[in-house]
Amino acid sequence: MQEIEIYNIIRQEIITNHSLMHWFTLIVFFSLLVGSAVIEKQKTVLSVFLPLISLVWAAAVVRFDFFIHRQGAYLKTLESQMQNSGFAYPLWETWKSSHTFTAFIVPLSDIVIFIVIIALTAYVLFGYTQKYFAERQWNAGKAYSWTILISILILLCLLPFIPFIAQK
Repeated sequence: MQEIEIYNIIRQEIITNHSLMHWFTLIVFFSLLVGSAVIEKQKTVLSVFLPLISLVWAAAVVRFDFFIHRQGAYLKTLESQMQNSGFAYPLWETWKSSHTFTAFIVPLSDIVIFIVIIALTAYVLFGYTQKYFAERQWNAGKAYSWTILISILILLCLLPFIPFIAQK
């Protein structure tokens, strides 16, 4: 298999992971909206389980991001070898790193997405989840809510470090 074929296969994997991350984010967002509407109308255990979707989403985003950066690190090495062999065209990783505004726009848009999902999750956790725990006379409602929210925030705070971790 030629280097360019390997390169194209890995680029396709990166695109697939990126697409899956975006689709999963959209599905989680709409699930939170629909789930919030349902628990607004009726008391259901959904108010306890709905925030877990956000926790799984945060873990999946970290995982997708790690694999995207891991594959990107491999592509950088492959690009360097290909260019040393006489391949004249700039490839994706080289081209991408030459654009400075990407480093600002992508994190800003990610922050907007994160704020929306975290706000919806917090709304459920500290409203309807607490009511459900109280009605069932379950202990640890606050601990449950804070544990879920802090876990989501910790996972999302790992994202800036993923590019460095993935290169190791």
